[in-house]
Parts: sequence; structure tokens; C-alpha cells
Amino acid sequence: MGWVQDWITLLELARRRFRSSLDYYQFQIYQGTLIVRYLQKQGVNLNQRVLDLGCGEGGYSYALRSAGAEVVSLDLFSPVVSLGSFVRGNALFIPFASESFPLVFCASLIEHVPNPHLLLQEIKRVLYPDGLAYISFPPFYSPVGGHQFKPYHLLGEKWAIRLTGYKYKGFAMCFGDWGLYPLTIHKVHQMLKEIGFQIIDISTRFLPFNTACIPIIGEFLTWHVQFLVHKSQ
Repeated sequence: MGWVQDWITLLELARRRFRSSLDYYQFQIYQGTLIVRYLQKQGVNLNQRVLDLGCGEGGYSYALRSAGAEVVSLDLFSPVVSLGSFVRGNALFIPFASESFPLVFCASLIEHVPNPHLLLQEIKRVLYPDGLAYISFPPFYSPVGGHQFKPYHLLGEKWAIRLTGYKYKGFAMCFGDWGLYPLTIHKVHQMLKEIGFQIIDISTRFLPFNTACIPIIGEFLTWHVQFLVHKSQ
């Protein structure tokens, strides 16, 4: 039952995450540590070059680096802490040559870009021919899929904005330079196959039981889905 203690710690860090950028950084580090554990169980070699795409405050990069990875971190905005190798850039136009990384890590980003298909194409482009990618996000119809609009996002954009009191014109403008776009497990699964990824694993993040593979119902029950995929030849 170690996952229960993991969740107790995770919820406490989540409760404090908006107090400051450093609190969010610690929240990301803990999540990253749990994801590293998952990747290691999947047999992923972390002692190699990794692109942390949409690194946020840099906590995921810290966890990956602590596990032995040579991390290159990319985001639109500079993180709160100094990272060893940070590049300011747009994930839809990754500023690296094709086949530059054996592993791309992309957590909680795909739901914030207007063109998720292009993001996945860019991830595939910069991966080695036999490269791996970790992609995760909260499905839109899950309890936390509406981010700061939850649970009112289930009533639609107009009512969600009205009931939460945010002065936004729409989900796509709620974070300034980036927004929130409704995204489902099924849609991402379909896009990954269309682009040519081989799906190794689809599961629910940080839980021992998997709701992510349940058709339709899983969209509502899965708080956060994770995909581990392989670049097909």
C-alpha cells in the first residue's frame, strides 16, 4: 500500500503548490520522482539524453537528472530555479535537429497547446529512430480535467467561466500565452497511432489500478493518463 502514502504526500504538496513558484517546484519534483519510478519499472533507460518538453518550474527536470539523465529543459518561460541546460522555446517548433534525443518527456503540456497533433509530430521528429516518449495529461472530462475551472468545466465553457468568476473570454485565453483545450484519452490515442507511434503502455498515473483503458467511462474516471510510446520505423 505504498501508493497510499505517495498520495498523502502528493495531496499535501498539491495543496501548497500555488503559494509560490518554489512550492510548485517541490510539487513537480515529487511527481517527477514517482514518474521516474514508473519509467524504471517499464525498463526505460534514464542514463541518457532527455528532452523535458514544457518543463514548467523545472521539478521534473530535477527528478530526471537525479535518476542519471542528461536533461535538456525547454519552456516558453524561464523556470524559478537555474537549470543546467535550459532552452527558451516553443514546443510546437522544437529548436533542435531531427533525431536529437533518445527520450522525450512531456508531462501536462499537450492539453495546453492549440495543435496537439503538431506537438506529437515534433516529438516524433526530434526522437531517435528507436526513441521513446512519455506523454501525460488530465483528460478533459475527468474530475480535474478543467484545471482551475473544475468541476464547472463539465457544464461547458460559458458556464465554467461564469461560475468560477474568472475574467476570461474563453479556455484558450486563460493562461495568457497558452490556454486549456479539451482533450480526451481516445483522441490522443488516435493521434499517436496516426502519426506512427507504437504504444507501449497506457495507464493511470500514480495509481495501482488502471481506468485509462476503459472505453468512455475511463475518460471520466482517469484523473491523469500517461502514455509510453515508441517511435516506429
